[in-house]
Amino acid sequence: MAYNSTIITKKKRCINCGNIDYWFSKKMCKQCATVQSTQKRMEEFEDDTESFQNLVQDLDHVFSQYIRNRYSDKTGIVECYTCGKKHTIAEIQCGHFMGRSNLSTRWLEQNCRPQCMECNYFKTGNIEEFEYKLHEENGALVEYLRETARQTAKPTKDELKGLILEYRAKLNLVKKKFIEK
Repeated sequence: MAYNSTIITKKKRCINCGNIDYWFSKKMCKQCATVQSTQKRMEEFEDDTESFQNLVQDLDHVFSQYIRNRYSDKTGIVECYTCGKKHTIAEIQCGHFMGRSNLSTRWLEQNCRPQCMECNYFKTGNIEEFEYKLHEENGALVEYLRETARQTAKPTKDELKGLILEYRAKLNLVKKKFIEK
């Protein structure tokens, strides 16, 4: 050690384990400080798995599965809502009349129908045909969805978890039609 150093090399008692050793960090020995910092990093990582974004992704997945299975027949064939072409559940997508950026209508069943990739992705939802078909089903539904989309909504993590549980239960009920008796 340098002669003009201000570092004190005296061994002291660790506040965590009680052993007499050199303090490494925050009045703890090296071993206790390492364990504590590792635990802190692990807690931060665990909190990240239930982040808002992860919950939204999980809900999107479950909700999409529910919509596609709900409109399928017993053989797993789904008709595109806008063009009428038939596809399997795996090939079809969950199309939204009011875009997914509107959190107030993103997980509304009335706003979503199964769409093929051509209509949903390449024709950006084929909105004109989507609106026409919704208007045929229920004339007031289009205006209701537009009004609801104007409202700002930011669901909490608990609300997202509740929706995930709700749509998982609904998905399990819908999937029962595929089970032959």
